[in-house]
Amino acid sequence: MALTIKNIIPRKQAETSATIQYTSTGVTTVIDKFTVTNTSVSDAYINVYLPNSGSSPSVSNLIINGRTLGARETYSCPELVGQVIPSGGYISTLAGTSNALTISASGTQIV
Repeated sequence: MALTIKNIIPRKQAETSATIQYTSTGVTTVIDKFTVTNTSVSDAYINVYLPNSGSSPSVSNLIINGRTLGARETYSCPELVGQVIPSGGYISTLAGTSNALTISASGTQIV
């Protein structure tokens, strides 16, 4: 078994439509850290989904539901730490406000 620690989502702005941010391809991934920062001067919310291969983002795989971040707030997403993404599974996010939320994640990939 080989372990690789990786920046699975390099820092970027979250989109206002459900967008795949990372796919666990050929490995199992454990999320080590996931951070959301509101860089705007207004409140903004985020949804985070962890669908398995062949599934779409839906309430059945919604892990963070409408978490509102205040202006300039950073949230460390403890709900996501330790979550396991099987091969073919992915992380999808949905931001409630355009150009407001910066996301970043690291994880351990297991082969």
